[in-house]
Amino acid sequence: MTLPERELVRDRERTRRAVLEAAEQAFEQRGAKATLAEIAALAGVTKSGLMHHFRTREELISQVIEHTISRSWEEVRAHIDLAENRPGKFTRGYVRAFTGGSEYLTRVFSPSGLLAALGTLEVAESAEALQQADARAWNEAFDADGLPPGRTLAIRYAAEGLIAAVNTPYLTSDQLAQARAELLMLTEPGQA
Repeated sequence: MTLPERELVRDRERTRRAVLEAAEQAFEQRGAKATLAEIAALAGVTKSGLMHHFRTREELISQVIEHTISRSWEEVRAHIDLAENRPGKFTRGYVRAFTGGSEYLTRVFSPSGLLAALGTLEVAESAEALQQADARAWNEAFDADGLPPGRTLAIRYAAEGLIAAVNTPYLTSDQLAQARAELLMLTEPGQA
């Protein structure tokens, strides 16, 4: 591939990512009321430019869901300490990411965040299939982490509950730090 061809591919990828991030923002702020024109304006492209990358609103919504899933995995992986060569490494990364380590996840999982907004949108069957595959992948990752399954479930859903309470009057930063420390302790082999 020549240099101009590589630049064109990079420009397309940057534009596509800008549109996806703008769509996340628009859906988070306006829910189902967000229009393609608003999303295009946020992304700094024309509506026809947006339509070049995403032919329909349904395709855009499906791709936003895929993008959010991908970013969630990236955030958890970024919080895994590769030096921890013992069971629970993945779960510890998940706890770190979901208990204040990831600004992206905190925003997405807030009660008024992107996931809540996406829940109000009509989702194509392809997006539902993607979500089912993602759920299986998360379950497989936790199952392979070497901790007892019941403990992993409790830790996982406790971390998800905490992220929903961040930035609310119901959870102080001290309480979050205490809960995070407790959850991390529970990921250590031999803890009950």
